[in-house]
Amino acid sequence: MVTKRKYIESHWLVYAFQGVVSLLFGWYVMFTGNQDIFSLVSIVASTLLCLGIIEVFNLLHRKHFGGSLIVSLLMAVSEVAIAMLLFFSLNQNLVWQLVLIAVYTMGRGVLEIILAFTSVTDKTDKFMWIVCGICGSVIGVVILNSGSFVDSTTFVKFFGTYMMIYGITNLIYGIHNKNELKEQIEEKAERRRLMQKFSLKRKRK
Repeated sequence: MVTKRKYIESHWLVYAFQGVVSLLFGWYVMFTGNQDIFSLVSIVASTLLCLGIIEVFNLLHRKHFGGSLIVSLLMAVSEVAIAMLLFFSLNQNLVWQLVLIAVYTMGRGVLEIILAFTSVTDKTDKFMWIVCGICGSVIGVVILNSGSFVDSTTFVKFFGTYMMIYGITNLIYGIHNKNELKEQIEEKAERRRLMQKFSLKRKRK
């Protein structure tokens, strides 16, 4: 029987790439001083498209190794779809983009909390993903209510804040996954060596 790997067990490079993309976006939005709302929304769309493409590669990787595809497929489709909607709605009222970004942020936050409780066993990782999920859910609500701000770019900056939190979480988890994978490989090699040593002793007897 094939054991389906959970989404949280994706290859560590997936988390690393997602972390780098998210951090670069968050840094740009928060610290470059770009006030062109159409440019910022385009950058948001491009960032989500990049995350969606990374998720597509994750989907193909998981399919090849017999992993569960539901969450990965959901994330890939939603990120690419929202990116396309943002691109095609640049000339429309900003309320439309605000709602799309808010819904994505809240949805992603809720998903991270669910994954933390259902997939993560390590307490530190669980806490980290729960905090990230709560931040996403709260910031999503804030974005949804940020239409009253005078500065029309405020909701993008809130989203940038979440992306920085999400990026840091992904990088930490990716590095942790890499270290765990290395330890598992070393443990398997050590067990194999001990088994070979034991078999050799039995043959000599």
